[in-house]
Formats: sequence, C-alpha cells, structure tokens
Amino acid sequence: MNHGIRLFIVLGLLSSTLSSQHKSTLGDNAALRYYAAFSVMQDSTVSDTEARKLIGILDGTAPYDDLQYKILVKENLPALELMKLGSSHDVCDWGLEYQLRDQVPVEYARKALQLGRLNVLYAFHLSISGDKDGAVRTLAGGMRFSRDVASGGSLFAALVAKQLLVEHLRAGEGLLHIAGLSQAQRVVLRGAVEQISSRNIDWQTTIQRELRIIGKPDQQGVLRQIAREYSAALKDPSLLGEVEASTSKLAPDLQALIPNPKRVTEEKQDLESRIQQARKAMQ
Repeated sequence: MNHGIRLFIVLGLLSSTLSSQHKSTLGDNAALRYYAAFSVMQDSTVSDTEARKLIGILDGTAPYDDLQYKILVKENLPALELMKLGSSHDVCDWGLEYQLRDQVPVEYARKALQLGRLNVLYAFHLSISGDKDGAVRTLAGGMRFSRDVASGGSLFAALVAKQLLVEHLRAGEGLLHIAGLSQAQRVVLRGAVEQISSRNIDWQTTIQRELRIIGKPDQQGVLRQIAREYSAALKDPSLLGEVEASTSKLAPDLQALIPNPKRVTEEKQDLESRIQQARKAMQ
C-alpha cells in the first residue's frame, strides 16, 4: 500500500477513535501521531546485540552497514514519517492516568525506544544515500521526539528519553565529522542541539510522581519526605546520603521499589555532559 495512503488511514482511524477530545487538543497533541507511528511499526525490534552494534556505530567503533539496515528502515518509513509529523507539534500529552498507580502503562516508552533507534538508522541511511539535508532533518526531528518521550511520564520513560537523546547527539556528532556537512546543514543541526537542555527531562517531578504511585496509603507521608530529599539530591548530589539514610529505614519490600538515587543522579549528570560535549562539537 502507498505510504501516503497508509498514513491517511492511520490518522483517520486515530482521529475517529479520539473524536470526543477537544478539537484543539486533537490537532496539537504530538503524542497522537506518535501512538499512530507505534501502530504501523514493522519488525522494528532492535535486539540487545543490535543495540550494542548501534552504540558502536554511534561511538565510531563499528561501521554502519546500510545493506543490513536499509530494508528495516524502508519497512518503517510510514512510522518514521508519522514520528516526524508529531515532532512538529509543541504539545505532547501521552494521556497517562496516574490514578492507576503501578498499572500506569509504560509500553509506549518501549515502543518509543525502538522508534527512536530506527530514526537514527534512517539518518545514517539517508546520509549514505547522499541525502545529507534529509539526514540532518531526521536527527533534528528525532531530538524533539526524544524530549517528548519524557513528557509527563514515569522514570522509565525519562530514562528512555535520556538514552534516545544521547544516541541522537552521538549520531549528530558522527554526521558532523564524517559526512562533510555544508554550512547550512551544520546550522540546522546546531540549532537542534541548542534546543536540548537537561531541563527537557524534569527529573525532580518525575521522581515525585514515581514515589506517589508506590506504597500503601499509610506509607505516603514518609514517601513524600523521601521524594523531597530525592529532589534536593538531584540538584545537589552531596545530599545523596540523606536519601540513602531515609530509604534504609523503610521495610525491605518498599526499599526495593525506590529507584536507586545514585544511578538516577548519574544518568542526569551524564545527559548534561553529553549535551555540553555535543554543543562544543557543533561550534
């Protein structure tokens, strides 16, 4: 089926399904396009082995083999086009209902990880094919998509968004060094990187949201206190000891549900470092 027709059908079905929503919300919400993209993804699973290969490609330690990936990319062009369409919208509301507590869906974040990685492969494919303008635009759209993945989501979604941002930043640096980009292409890529900030992932609010959905009602008071300490430690890592001390007083089953504050802080710091590295490379 023609790609344009497929996109039209998917968007039409999505619009009719969500017709009860306010028209302006339906028109402006990037997440609707992303959900539609997930629904048309084909054989899109990137295995752990392939993900390691992708990281090697992004690090420059492994070559990009277009023969291995171009069919996968071609099969997923409708999904990638929908992702690009979604990334052109300013609002992204995944429609998550936190009243569901630990039943809040996270499958969209798993799908987002696969789609974002396909987007990086698509950028490499376009570059190899000689379409450097398209490669740069693809990465710029992917960076916006990566930021949207974290919007209003769980810690898992935030970590996925961070990973995708890092992978797109690495890909941008790779194109800059090996593709011989023109000045105009460099400006587009630099502009996309400049729009990325560690604030794109609201780690403090994410942790507060995460801790609200765990534990029993009589545990919410102590969890709120830990959430405040956790948020403070994300701003000032020297306070991590306070979070660890408070967490150690909880029952073992509840302790196991608290995200490791040291790891989350390291992820936040790593993103900040990667952003600065990419900005420096774009100068």
